[in-house]
Amino acid sequence: MKKKIILITITLLQLSSFCQSKTTILDEEGDSIENLIPKEWEILSTSTGDLNKDGINDLVFAIQNTDKNNFNIHDGPGRDTINLNPRILGIYFRNKNGQLIKKLQSDKFIILQDSPTMDEPFDGIEILKNGILKVDFHFWFSAGSWSMSSHSYKFRFQNEKFELIGYDSSERHRGTGETTDYRINFSTRKMNISRMTIDENDIETVKEESKTFKLDSLKSIQSLGKPFEWEFIKFNEL
Repeated sequence: MKKKIILITITLLQLSSFCQSKTTILDEEGDSIENLIPKEWEILSTSTGDLNKDGINDLVFAIQNTDKNNFNIHDGPGRDTINLNPRILGIYFRNKNGQLIKKLQSDKFIILQDSPTMDEPFDGIEILKNGILKVDFHFWFSAGSWSMSSHSYKFRFQNEKFELIGYDSSERHRGTGETTDYRINFSTRKMNISRMTIDENDIETVKEESKTFKLDSLKSIQSLGKPFEWEFIKFNEL
């Protein structure tokens, strides 16, 4: 029997919609992260490294507004306060004079912790030694879901965009212990899937599959918009 699976959308089916709107325009340039962060915004994560391979360290950061008017009080299960303030991803290239020049601002890609039973989904950003920008998320709910998962998006600056070249995820059912791992290389159009199941005798069975897929062009941070909403492929269950 065929089962339709939609990668990169599977987790957010259980989440409420995110309503982040653009509230602030980051400065076009500055000489430090301190004078780029708007007043009343806080840093969630930051990293430095050479994104454009010019030998100079660049800067990425994720920030969130602290406006108390956007805190919602909740009297049910889970957290008693939900912070619905907008979040921003900022990417700046540093030039040879030491100035930071804005290359990208995304008001959608850093998702909110907008459910009272939801753990903080954003795990941070990192510029790797090879210049790849990695953005990590995880999903865990104290109520309403038995699933937990971790996710990494990997972007490379090329063609004047931050193009998505890789995506890794690991999904686990907390009740059964069964797991599914995805490793996707968008540059080579190859995907590896590994599923581990446990039978009634606690015997583990692992099934692995490698696939190739067609993709006309690479997605970017700009064209993705929000994470987890791109239905890029459908395939059969192992």
